[in-house]
Amino acid sequence: MKAGKKNLVPGKKAPADVKRILIIKPSSLGDIFHAFPAVARLHELFPNAEFDWLVHPAFVEALDYSPVPVSRKIIFRRRELGKLATILPAMLELIRDLRENTYDYIFDFQGLFRSAFFARMAKGRVVGFARPRETMARWFYHNWSKVNLRLHAVRRNQLLVERFFLTGTMRTDTVIPSNAGNAENLNGKLQRLGINDNDIIVGISPGARWASKVFPAELFARVMILTAEMSPKVKFVIMGAPADQKLAENILALAGNVPALSLAGATSLGELVELIKRCKVLLANDSGPVHIAAAAKVPVVCFYGPTNPNLTGPFGDIHTIFQRGDLKCIKCMNRQCREIVTECHNIDAAAAATAICKKIQE
Repeated sequence: MKAGKKNLVPGKKAPADVKRILIIKPSSLGDIFHAFPAVARLHELFPNAEFDWLVHPAFVEALDYSPVPVSRKIIFRRRELGKLATILPAMLELIRDLRENTYDYIFDFQGLFRSAFFARMAKGRVVGFARPRETMARWFYHNWSKVNLRLHAVRRNQLLVERFFLTGTMRTDTVIPSNAGNAENLNGKLQRLGINDNDIIVGISPGARWASKVFPAELFARVMILTAEMSPKVKFVIMGAPADQKLAENILALAGNVPALSLAGATSLGELVELIKRCKVLLANDSGPVHIAAAAKVPVVCFYGPTNPNLTGPFGDIHTIFQRGDLKCIKCMNRQCREIVTECHNIDAAAAATAICKKIQE
């Protein structure tokens, strides 16, 4: 060891020597926000390091909200990599991009075979979970850390860093920065729809990738009606992807005269983040916006059925989760419900509305 230098852990590089770190977390939207606290800690440990990130093209804008500046966004073109006609050029382009820089550390927070494979294609020491989501991923790791899989995803990511560098308990608090351009664009859209800066906004996020995660439009509409009765000054803004537009229209129709509008399919990802940050409360299914809200310290009232909120719920103690604890099939992890009636979607709308109003008053 050179004089004047102190290694963080025997065999690890001294903080001043670490110049570049690659983050492997291509998707999904919520997963990227789950990785932010661990990446923030890496930045604290290695303040001189630049960070690159392997990311799916659909989620590139999410990295604008990283608590650590991202120098290079390396695009993981999953669609092209999955087609026979385009796999070879897409593979060569990705490997070339991954090998453009040499990394002191490469952290695979995804834990899949393909994420670990591409991590190993880059130049640097690959660190991953001792028990990754796909066992074969460990073939490509130089080092791994043992992490309790029953912990929340945010904490698992933190522990991957904490255990590898033996840092002790890490912070969990991060600050999601604002993006002036996205905020300005969103404000323009809201003002044209009659939403002003002083309005109390309750966000509604009714969409989800799994059919089993999508709770009924009738439930969302009923919660909105009851919330409006208890908190008359509230305005509701429905958000989501273009695929959620019909669902949003259905909710608006069922909600009747409640002061509500839809921006589903009308915002970029960055504008969606800014919209969630504007909300006083977010009402949602288990989906990406839940984790954006949690990262931005916006309270969430959310519905969970087939998934486990202890592992992938909104991180923090300011949120309220509704999940039927009386059903044997709960947390089934099935994308499609196998029952004739999806009983886990039968949630008390009045209790959800009360939870929202309580958070508005806090």
